[in-house]
Amino acid sequence: MSVTANFEQQILEEAAGSPIVAVMRLTLEIDRELRKLLAVTGNLPEYTGELPDAIRLLEKGDILKLPKELRDTLTQFWSLRNHVVHGQSSDHLALRALDYGLRILRMVRSIPRHSYVVVRSNIPVWANSVCKPPARGDIHGVILDTFSPDGECLGRQVLPTSRTYSPGESLSWEWNLQNKKGWGPSWYQETDPDDPTKREIKLAWKESLEFIGRDLNDI
Repeated sequence: MSVTANFEQQILEEAAGSPIVAVMRLTLEIDRELRKLLAVTGNLPEYTGELPDAIRLLEKGDILKLPKELRDTLTQFWSLRNHVVHGQSSDHLALRALDYGLRILRMVRSIPRHSYVVVRSNIPVWANSVCKPPARGDIHGVILDTFSPDGECLGRQVLPTSRTYSPGESLSWEWNLQNKKGWGPSWYQETDPDDPTKREIKLAWKESLEFIGRDLNDI
């Protein structure tokens, strides 16, 4: 049984005892899934927590291909959900909200999205092109592979970060906007796959703010 099907079964079982509680739990799950989408498009910092606002942000720049009926379905769900929260609805309306909410959850989880996967972290970087010690002490590099919504690898990049990541983590696309200065040209050493004793010096970035992406499972 898929995660979505398993969750839907739990919601429906919960609704048998309390439709209102089930609506609240479903709202939190939809919010969590929308936050993941916003996180990989770089729009999460602008999110207010109002579900319809998430759709406005997700439509920016046509980055994602959203189902045509998502906006209207979410608007109807949000209206019913607000009636439920303020005690202005019957169990019948709560069950209608559940129907809308489960449809929204299926749509949101099915939306193709880019992904940013950690290849390697804690990479020493230098401010000079010959990697003469010392390495930068305030920042290190993280190597990310970027994948298209259909799973194609679009490229690999090195970004500055003060965070530690684990290989294989799928991250949000977030930046430290408090530090406007960022870092100028930096270099790192790449081990030669054919000869581990040799290292090639490569440009990590020309200039960049600090990358602070989070594991999507923690959002």
